[in-house]
Amino acid sequence: MLNAFRRKFRIAFQRTVVLAAMAAVFVLGYSYINLEFCYKIMSQNSLTYMCKKYKNLEYSGSLCEELCTNEDSFRDFKCPQNEMRTTVFTAEKNGDVYAIKLSRHIKDDLSWTNSLGNQVYPKIENFHRIVKMHITLNYNVTLDDNMIRALVNQEIDKNNPQQMFNFWRLFKDNNYMMSKLFDEENLFPTILGSCGPYYATENLNILKTDQSLLQYLSFDWHKRLKFALSIMEYIFRLDEIKPEPLKMCKMKLNLFGLTSDKRIKYQSAEYVQVESQLDRHLSNGQNCEEDGDCNWHSCMGLCDHKKSQCTGIQQNNNMQIFCDHILKGGGLFPGLLASAKTPKTLMKLVKNCIDPSKSPNYHLPERPNAANTELALRLYNEMKRLQKTSSTRDKT
Repeated sequence: MLNAFRRKFRIAFQRTVVLAAMAAVFVLGYSYINLEFCYKIMSQNSLTYMCKKYKNLEYSGSLCEELCTNEDSFRDFKCPQNEMRTTVFTAEKNGDVYAIKLSRHIKDDLSWTNSLGNQVYPKIENFHRIVKMHITLNYNVTLDDNMIRALVNQEIDKNNPQQMFNFWRLFKDNNYMMSKLFDEENLFPTILGSCGPYYATENLNILKTDQSLLQYLSFDWHKRLKFALSIMEYIFRLDEIKPEPLKMCKMKLNLFGLTSDKRIKYQSAEYVQVESQLDRHLSNGQNCEEDGDCNWHSCMGLCDHKKSQCTGIQQNNNMQIFCDHILKGGGLFPGLLASAKTPKTLMKLVKNCIDPSKSPNYHLPERPNAANTELALRLYNEMKRLQKTSSTRDKT
């Protein structure tokens, strides 16, 4: 019987080793393919293509000249740390790291074809009005004519009106517009220049912490508590934006990062909307059978079961999403406070924040899954208290 047990153990151990080796090969292969793919895009498709378009006067912008005519201005070209969907590559200039990004592709809804079959673009004055209306409707921000002209800060060549479409791509890109419109609030990476549909932003140093099952051993609990407080303060700032709050419908820990002067920002604004725009999106009347059918990523909608249509405004808020996806987490990616060392009193507050609908004392009146200010402050103060206590204990 002992020999049978040893044989089973040996077989199980061998299988485990084989699976681990296969997993390691897969991870290394995937990383290598990603690296090769990134460099292919950077060297063959992006930089070369960008400079070719600039040479043909189809692209314009300050970044074109820096990248294409002054070869010594940038160096140390690298693949991005993450978010390869938008960031094409990074490069260093005068000690600062730039992230080069590409605005999303859109249909050309700006031009039309005349009776002669020629493509016609609006006059520059009309283009300014189009941009102004777009910003008002989608961001509830009203800019005067001088500010619009400053936003379109490069002259569009009359002989190359297709340059206008590339600017339009930038203005239709939520990442670009959020960074531009809310630059003074320091929420998203600062725009440093553009070249056609490409644009450069400051590069963020991503907040690093073990986001795996190993964190249950609590080796860096104090560090993760500090990160959690910094991100929570960022979430508070989103709700204070004027003329209306910003709503983040997808929140990932590995997209929060620090600028060179240690300010926390979020790398992608792709899933960020102003409150009124998001409420319109969630209550657009699409067919539904249950509330989950009306969700947009982590932002919860509401289904009218009598009409079988999505008719409600957002039911949760930034704080509920923060508690669920950043503090608690799940699966292979536990949150910052998912640790055996986290006190039960703190985890109880986190659970109430994730599901505040259980008590009217926890949620906003018209948004049953939205953690209210009182609950958020209780959670913040408890985290602050624990941070102060642990710091005092470490000093003694």
